[in-house]
Amino acid sequence: MKLFYTPTSPYARKTRVAAIEAGIDDRVEFVKTTVRDPASPLYGLNPVGMVPTLQTDDGDILSESAIICDFFMSLEGARPLVPVRAKERLQVLALESMARGFLEGVAVWARALRAPTEMQYVPALENEKARAVRCLDYFESRLDGPNFQGGVNLAQITLGCALGVLDFRVFFFDWRISRPALEAWHETFAARPSMRATAPHE
Repeated sequence: MKLFYTPTSPYARKTRVAAIEAGIDDRVEFVKTTVRDPASPLYGLNPVGMVPTLQTDDGDILSESAIICDFFMSLEGARPLVPVRAKERLQVLALESMARGFLEGVAVWARALRAPTEMQYVPALENEKARAVRCLDYFESRLDGPNFQGGVNLAQITLGCALGVLDFRVFFFDWRISRPALEAWHETFAARPSMRATAPHE
């Protein structure tokens, strides 16, 4: 199977980390591609032109990070990144949904900041900053729970990728102030081989 990605996409990074942590990355061909380019071969597979895009061995095309991660976990021999038992599964999925909303917000914030200053809409920027602050405080208060202290799961991967966007694209925003638990957790998680191998770069 082939996973089409760009080095700067946090959504693609999420799937790349998930593949490594699930232990199935040796079955995936990671194909660096381009977006917003009419000549990109990606458009021949996915008319939406999104990354990540996964072409399975059966020829199916998957283009949402959540679906791709779910597919990876369904493969024989894959390490589950979401618990099987109902209660624990719900807890991780709830945390992952919060982390996903956080990731979506910081991605919007980062894209808005790339516009020329005179074209930036300040209220929207302030709204995304406020959302980021709320999410950061939310996770700061929950890092002592079992879902962040145990084995790697999808909520941790999504949170790590969201914090990676802040460091890469919104680097002027010091999210570490007054959040020692989150800073310590991120330092450890970002050092994992899966995160180091997928660190964003231009």
